Amino acid sequence: MSKSKGVSSAPRGEEHMLGHGFYNKHSHQQAKANTCGLSLIGEAINRIDLEQIGSEFRIADYGSAQGQNSLLPIKTAIARIKLIMEQTGRAQMPVTVTHTDLPTNDWTTLFQTVLFSPDSYLAGEGNVFCFASGRSIYRQIFPPNHIALGYSAITEHWLSQKPCNIPNEIWSPRANGKIREIWAAQARADWRAFLQYRATEMQPTARLVVVGSGADRQGMSGAEGLIDLANAILQKLAQNGVLQAEEYEEMAIPTYYRTAEEWKEPFIEDADFALSLEHFEEFVLPDVYLEQFERDGDARRFAQAYTGFFKAAFEPCLFVSLSDKRTPESRQQVIDLFSQKLQSALEQDPPKYSCHWVIHLMRISKKDR
Repeated sequence: MSKSKGVSSAPRGEEHMLGHGFYNKHSHQQAKANTCGLSLIGEAINRIDLEQIGSEFRIADYGSAQGQNSLLPIKTAIARIKLIMEQTGRAQMPVTVTHTDLPTNDWTTLFQTVLFSPDSYLAGEGNVFCFASGRSIYRQIFPPNHIALGYSAITEHWLSQKPCNIPNEIWSPRANGKIREIWAAQARADWRAFLQYRATEMQPTARLVVVGSGADRQGMSGAEGLIDLANAILQKLAQNGVLQAEEYEEMAIPTYYRTAEEWKEPFIEDADFALSLEHFEEFVLPDVYLEQFERDGDARRFAQAYTGFFKAAFEPCLFVSLSDKRTPESRQQVIDLFSQKLQSALEQDPPKYSCHWVIHLMRISKKDR
């Protein structure tokens, strides 16, 4: 489950998220995952010392994409903050929310969503303010001791760069041997960098809530059927000459799905690590598209939904490898043909290609120094 959050690894130009709200319209699985972290948000805020955070409560939304899936988590956080202030007799302090993502994010849609959606956390609020930062989560984004609550969902599986190609595959869970080790090492370095920068940015009693797209003990993400299908279609296009061999060879989605042990590693192996893992749990996310198919039996609707999901999540990073010598029309023809073949195949056997994403929930605190 994906939305590009790292540093672009495009070899022939920079990848861009599909615009005009396409991700918002085709990220129902990600939205479902966001709902799973709502209780952790409340628990995190209960543990923050409001008297120590200064004159405003600062929230960071790390990896906001086009904003739709951030609305409910942020609204949940603001409601809990206001409730605690009322219960403790404190004056209502302003709340600021900063959405962060790559410079190539669809920022226009994000601002339209946050400012004008009736579901926005700004609706009816007079003391809540929003900002944005186009900086990678693998860099420092805020000044030291700045953030009271950090929130990040379905983000850290995106790597800061594609470490290498994967022979005959586009999916890191399918990598073996030395190639798998290279991808694991990149994921290990990125996760540690993310945490170290967040530790710098967090205030002393701050909390960080992470809803991670992870892997089971065998290293499987739960989406292998879908991605194997996509890879088989790409291989066929290469065999037929629609894709050039070197274009296909460069195709590898720059994500890595950590096991529970890999998520926990920085907190366990380093006694001096600045952060503590207060809560960790694993579960398998229900497939909202399969549930719909089981209700209505509409295989075409299922196929259209999953094709849209795939395009929103993976199309930019896959097809960035298409040759610069192609005309825009040629590039779009390849992309459209792939999408047509994917949708047609999905329609034949929806349960076979259903995704059962492994999700890891984390609540993280800053150690007393």
